[in-house]
Amino acid sequence: MNSKSPSRGRFGFTLIELLVVIAIIAILAAILFPVFARAREQARKTACLSNFKQLGLSMMQYAQDYDETFPVRYGDYDQTTGLQNTWETLCYPYIKDWNVFKCPSNSNATAHGILVSSLKQGGANVESPFVKCGYEMYNLNTSWPPSWAGANAGPVMPNGFTYPITMASLPYPAQELAIVESSLFWGDTGPWEAYCEPAPSATDANCPASASDFIPGSRSSWYSGHAKKAGNIAYQDGHAKYRNMRQSFASDPGRNGESDWRINYNYCEFTDPGDWGWFNTTPDEMDKYPNDSGSF
Repeated sequence: MNSKSPSRGRFGFTLIELLVVIAIIAILAAILFPVFARAREQARKTACLSNFKQLGLSMMQYAQDYDETFPVRYGDYDQTTGLQNTWETLCYPYIKDWNVFKCPSNSNATAHGILVSSLKQGGANVESPFVKCGYEMYNLNTSWPPSWAGANAGPVMPNGFTYPITMASLPYPAQELAIVESSLFWGDTGPWEAYCEPAPSATDANCPASASDFIPGSRSSWYSGHAKKAGNIAYQDGHAKYRNMRQSFASDPGRNGESDWRINYNYCEFTDPGDWGWFNTTPDEMDKYPNDSGSF
C-alpha cells in the first residue's frame, strides 16, 4: 500500500515577514503616539481649567465674606509670622488644596519668591514651599491711578480700576478678567509685562534683563504650559475659559471701549500714547511674532 506522510506545516516567520510586521508597528506607533500626547495635554488643559474655575469660585466666596470686596494681590502681613498675605493665601481657605494653584501642564513651575515677603526688620523675600508660580492675578494697587494721570485717569482707567476692587465697581464682571496664566515667577501680572519668545532669553530685546523673572524652559514670557499665546482665564464673576491672550486686549464698543483688562486699548495706543502707551506692551510685542501652530 502506497501511503504518504502528512505534510508538515511551516513554523515561524521568514526575516522578510518579521521586517514587514515591525515596519507596520512602527508606522502605527508614529501615527498614534502624537494623538495620545495631544489627548494627554487636552486632559491636563481641562484639569487646569478646573483649577481656574475653583479659583474663581474661591474669589467669589471671599468677596461674599468681606462685604463684596475681592481679594487683593498683596495684602497686609501676618503679625505672627511677618509674612505677607497674597491673593493665593487669601483664597486658600476656600480651596484647601495647594495643588489647585499649579497647572499640571507647567511642570517647571516652582515656588516663587514674591508670594510671601518677610516684612519684619526689612527682611528679604522668602519663598513659599506650597504655592507655585504660573497663575497670576491682575488687580492693581491702592495708589492707582497715579496722581500724574490727571484728567486722563477717568477715560483710561474706568470702572473701579483700583484696589481693593468691589463687586459694585465692576459693571461687566463676566468680561473683566482677574487671574491669568503666564511664565512669570511673580504672583501678579498685567498688560505692561513684556512679551518675548522664548523666555528667558538673553538675545531677545523684549525680555527683561533678569532671566530669573521667568519659569525656566518657557516658550514665551506668557507661556501658560499649553501654548505660547493662549491660556486659561478666570473672570470677576467666577467663570473661567481658555482663550487667545491677544483677544483679551480688544476694545469692546459695548463696554465703552474697554478690554478684558479694563483698559481702553485704542485710547492707550492712539489717543494718549505718551502717557499710557506702556499699558500695551504685551499686545504690541506679541504682534511682532509670527503665529505658528504652537501659539494658540
